[in-house]
Amino acid sequence: MRFTLEEIREVTQAEVLRVLATNFEGVAIDSRKCQKEQLFVALRGRRVDGHAFIGDALKQGASGVLVERWEGDAETTVFVVPSTEEALLTLGKHASSRLRGVKIGITGTAGKTTCKHLFAHCLGQRFSVALTPQSFNTVVGVSSSFANFDEHAAFVVVEAGISEKGEMEVLSGLIRPEVVVFTAFGEGHLEGLGSVLEVVEEKLKLLGEKTQRVYLNVDRGIPEECQVRDRVPQAEVFSFGASQRARLRLTSFELDVSRLLSRFTVVWEGTSFSFEAPILAFEVAVASLPAIHFALEAGVPFEELRESLRAFRELPGRGRFFRWRNGVVIDDTYNANPLSMRKAVRLLLRFAQGGYSTYLVLGDMLELGDFAEEAHREILERIQVSPIRQVLLFGPHFVDIARKEFAREVERGRFVVLASSEEGRAFLESLATAQEQWVVLLKGSRGMELEAMMPEEWRSGLGD
Repeated sequence: MRFTLEEIREVTQAEVLRVLATNFEGVAIDSRKCQKEQLFVALRGRRVDGHAFIGDALKQGASGVLVERWEGDAETTVFVVPSTEEALLTLGKHASSRLRGVKIGITGTAGKTTCKHLFAHCLGQRFSVALTPQSFNTVVGVSSSFANFDEHAAFVVVEAGISEKGEMEVLSGLIRPEVVVFTAFGEGHLEGLGSVLEVVEEKLKLLGEKTQRVYLNVDRGIPEECQVRDRVPQAEVFSFGASQRARLRLTSFELDVSRLLSRFTVVWEGTSFSFEAPILAFEVAVASLPAIHFALEAGVPFEELRESLRAFRELPGRGRFFRWRNGVVIDDTYNANPLSMRKAVRLLLRFAQGGYSTYLVLGDMLELGDFAEEAHREILERIQVSPIRQVLLFGPHFVDIARKEFAREVERGRFVVLASSEEGRAFLESLATAQEQWVVLLKGSRGMELEAMMPEEWRSGLGD
């Protein structure tokens, strides 16, 4: 999205100290990724101050900077504001108003990023689609994304994530979605949000006056449909899931572990649609229902959609998988909460039923507050009674609970306590010589950096 100097000055109420460039091609908030003619926004974070990287951004080709203070003598256009974060939000709202496409906002405790990419994949064969990159789901991330979008895109797909109360109201005012998708709710970010019901209450605030359609996962019963209808009586609500009461219902799901392919059937209004896709988890098939339905409603022909789903590939860190020697590696290292942990355990059970030796590498779940100990214990209890062959545990919560309450499993070697990433990598490297079919799934919160345990040879299988 292109901005003029006067546009930025008027929107942000900035003082302009110096003028060289008068037009800017979007914004950058990371100096390392800054592109030519972008406006570099120097944000003050908890760990780093963007003002320290102004020189790097200019070397990368930035045509101007938006700052809170200016002490340099570099030849560039300089906008000065009291708060760069507030100015970015204001610019993001302005960019949002310029976007012409249908805005689809996606939130929930688990599955947001996957659902976002399913929408982009299902719609992208026929329409121009802009989507927020990676996990740019905060106010800062969405604002900067909007400022870089093509304003003529037919659809704008946005992930909305929160960790504290009050954030969703800001995101809702920024996104102003016509379509809202609630993926699944459970224990996540409880440190800042308190309880699951409070998480639900906060995330419902994504609904707004422009919302015309809502997709609501009803498998867990939260939130109730009436909670949605009361907030946006003007919107049509499409319940989805495997539940009998779902309007869009997943009626069958079969995982062929030998081909790493699933077959599933979707039913709505008495019509069945069958698909094949390289999707391993039942929950991902459920997350695909809103994207499938919306794409068909938007005019994507069924055969075209069915073919495109065969080419869908999950993201690195979000369930991407590949074959290695006699085994399968599943990379789910980007994030973790109890809901997604249970999904990982269920997935390995399917492989165990298919004759695979199953291994699970678990890193702690972060940001659970007072619920942390109970949540980690519950996951270990599930694994204890499962056929999973061996579990590698990394992080103080899992390790302490295993040693205190699952000492027998530790003594037997079924629960392996890891002191470092190197120990985990050595174990995983040993699987290269295993003769039986095996599968290993790595799952933990982002801060645990479980990807560091992956042998170098595995990284080529993950792709971009």
